[in-house]
Amino acid sequence: MHHKRIGTVLVTVVVLAACASSPRVETAGGDVSTPVTPANARTLPAGSTMDLTLDQQLGTQSSHVGDRFSATVINPVIAQNGRTTIPSGARVWGHVTGVTPANNATETAALVLDFDSLTFNGRTYPFAANITATNLQKQGGSSTSQTVKSAAIGAAAGAVLGAILSGADKDKILLGAGLGAVAGTAISLGRGGENAVLPAGSQVSVQTTQSIALR
Repeated sequence: MHHKRIGTVLVTVVVLAACASSPRVETAGGDVSTPVTPANARTLPAGSTMDLTLDQQLGTQSSHVGDRFSATVINPVIAQNGRTTIPSGARVWGHVTGVTPANNATETAALVLDFDSLTFNGRTYPFAANITATNLQKQGGSSTSQTVKSAAIGAAAGAVLGAILSGADKDKILLGAGLGAVAGTAISLGRGGENAVLPAGSQVSVQTTQSIALR
């Protein structure tokens, strides 16, 4: 069976306005395939989806470029033949590739996260994926109760806080922080004094961008 492969790096922007009660995820860039179910337990195809929980808090004040992070698979990924492709409890590892704090009310704070590997049953596999849904929490505040969804819509950066950061818009914010081009998922954490974080235990939905041969 032929599955459409996700081509270029997908930039997912999670935004939290200072006055908003819940954030949004918006996606842009790259060719996104529809969710794919593995045919068997030997291969995790590009386009596969899974839900994870973050094992540690990530935020612009606590995270630094190069920091590793991990997340745990919540529900098993079941193949079309009924076999378990990825078990619940599997660990996904990644690292922070960009941190841009907001130093004034006109700046957008952001994190850029990239995935590296998947580990289960004593084996480690390369893993590449995009974040497609998550939730945010302000430091000292309550977590949002609504899981944010992805929407393939475009907007200019600096319009409403919730605009996509892709292409030149993403580059402008990252270059402004002296980062340049970096791989991974760009996550906006608000403007100005917003100290939003992705707390430990946050649920994160991802979609793989490369096929993985297992076992």
